[in-house]
Amino acid sequence: MEKIKIAYCNRPSYDNPLGGDAVQMLKTKEELEKLYNIQIDIITDPSLITKDYSIVHVFNFLTYKITDAFIRRAYSLHIPIVSSCIYWDYSYAGTGIFFEAIKHYPDFISSDRIHFLRSILLSLGKILPKPVGTSFIFRKYLRKFIQYSTYIAPNSQEECDLLLKFAGINDCHIKHKFQVVYNGVQLEKKNIISKKDFFSKYNIPEGYILQVGRIEYLKNQLNLLYALKDHPQIPIVFVGQVQSKSYYDKILKLAQKRGNVYFINKVDHEDIASFYQYAALHVLLSLRESPGLVNLEAASLSCPIVLSDKRFIPIDTYFKNTSYVVDPFDISLIEKIVLKAYLERETTNIDMNNFSWNNVAIQTHQIYKKILKK
Repeated sequence: MEKIKIAYCNRPSYDNPLGGDAVQMLKTKEELEKLYNIQIDIITDPSLITKDYSIVHVFNFLTYKITDAFIRRAYSLHIPIVSSCIYWDYSYAGTGIFFEAIKHYPDFISSDRIHFLRSILLSLGKILPKPVGTSFIFRKYLRKFIQYSTYIAPNSQEECDLLLKFAGINDCHIKHKFQVVYNGVQLEKKNIISKKDFFSKYNIPEGYILQVGRIEYLKNQLNLLYALKDHPQIPIVFVGQVQSKSYYDKILKLAQKRGNVYFINKVDHEDIASFYQYAALHVLLSLRESPGLVNLEAASLSCPIVLSDKRFIPIDTYFKNTSYVVDPFDISLIEKIVLKAYLERETTNIDMNNFSWNNVAIQTHQIYKKILKK
């Protein structure tokens, strides 16, 4: 039987750095090709889409210009389109443009400040094409993507609801296009190195609070550091590449003043499981995650997690049993909840069978089957 050919479409820079959309694409491809008689080609140039492909699967709506080129090409060739939208409310994280513009960040991001800047951002989005995630032009393209897609595969129902709300679509007849496909994680416990070797290799103290993720405003390392400024006895370890120099400069200044803060730029992939294994807890006060693979990774290795609230993460789908959820702009509450979690260290009960890449592949294949039957 001849293999079904599917094109997986993403931006040319999808692997530099490797973001969540790229991880989802690559791992889904890997599992689908293991389980089914499918050949998947990764396409970064729309002109390479041909009628040889039975389905075109596009990843990430935010990169709307290249996404539009993929979708227009597939649509012109009458090839069914599946879209992994990877969408969330960008208005909170988007406020970082104001600080980047002046190359200066405050000591922490307060609730009053964020809501004031967010209101400006949303107003600007009605008349300007940038910032992309809140702009009228992005809304226009989202409507087009939804219209042209045969199926849309958000990672959660919360993501679906936010996407339709932002796009301004209330048509119940379009909801049949949406089918949730979970995101997944897979960390091998066999890769965990011995405790002695781990702490010797990375030269960090035990009992550390961990955050895995790029050093950027979106990940909100700033408020974590400020909330724990009076608790320097607790080590904090940040694992991730620097994305914004001005933001990193501010983080570094606070870290040096506090002390006992460690930055690790690059980690051998097989060692990342060890960071979760030996951490006291993992804290991610992110301003946007869908769903936040590092949270799932930490929970899968029984590392306690502290998360932002429902405005920023699909809590109900992925983390409804989590004990530690916090408003990422409330400094006193962050301090209280993080210290509580540090002492109690309650783990989150998650059925990782739901969030395995194997299950992601099965859910994705169910969409493909519906298309191929037609």
